[in-house]
Amino acid sequence: MIRKLSFAVIVATVVFVNYGLAFANSTIIMVTHSPPSDTYWVSVIKGLEEAGRELDVTVQYRGVENNLNDPNQQRRNLEAAIAAKPDGIVVSDPTPASLNATIKKASDAGIPVVLVNQGGDQVDSVGALAFVGDDPGTQGAMGAAQFNAFGSKRALIITAPPGALPFLDARTNGFIKTFKGKATLAEIPLSDFNNSNRIKSITESQLQKDGSIDAVFSIGGCCITAMMQARSDVGERARAIHWGTIDMTASAIRSLKARELDFALDAQQYAQGYYPVVMLALYVRRAIKPAEERLITGPVVITPDNVNRVESTGP
Repeated sequence: MIRKLSFAVIVATVVFVNYGLAFANSTIIMVTHSPPSDTYWVSVIKGLEEAGRELDVTVQYRGVENNLNDPNQQRRNLEAAIAAKPDGIVVSDPTPASLNATIKKASDAGIPVVLVNQGGDQVDSVGALAFVGDDPGTQGAMGAAQFNAFGSKRALIITAPPGALPFLDARTNGFIKTFKGKATLAEIPLSDFNNSNRIKSITESQLQKDGSIDAVFSIGGCCITAMMQARSDVGERARAIHWGTIDMTASAIRSLKARELDFALDAQQYAQGYYPVVMLALYVRRAIKPAEERLITGPVVITPDNVNRVESTGP
């Protein structure tokens, strides 16, 4: 079971920042499966950059050109990061079969590694110091719990085909296991995850096929805008359907404020950028290793009633 780090450990990181125990002239490179323009990762990058400024560390972000569907490019980016011999590497691990050997190459070379966002069960396999992110199975289960509370009986899950990506499978399976009603998949090929029109079309097709659907759940930030477009297209029927999503994006915030989206699960991804830099700084400067392997940043449930506070206190 994934556990949260203790309050004392979190306080220790704050003390570390407040006392300015920085390691100047050092570099940390973050390598992920998403481009820097992705609305989810914008907050991660803000956290990364602010931690770099506060700790006097040079930070770099290297993402792929197309979200999720190019593990080969992420691997090449990671190989280039290793060749640069930084003081630390932060890397997402959405496709362990493709990435683990290269990640382990970094740790074997003596470069400390922190996994971020995806790969919480891969820490030992790749020799990482820790993982910072959330548990995809818990995300799916929390989404289902929201719909259970609404009394929903028939849910449509906007997701990838089974087997496409391990963490999306975990989100989908976590939802199905917890949801008390019946769930149907709107399967979006990974090649279409950047195609809002295609996602909308597949979603609307499933809604037209089954008039009993009373809940629609997006599996991630890729699909929120298209889901909301589909909501608009179905007209008056949308009022009888509950709508929810994993991830907070600008589209999710707008839809929550308009009360068109019932909830979004916030991974608090700013922390996913910030905490890995703190961990690596502590390790490189003071040889302090995280006491536990996993720091879970979310999710927390955001609704139309609390979205304004989240927006006002965001990065």
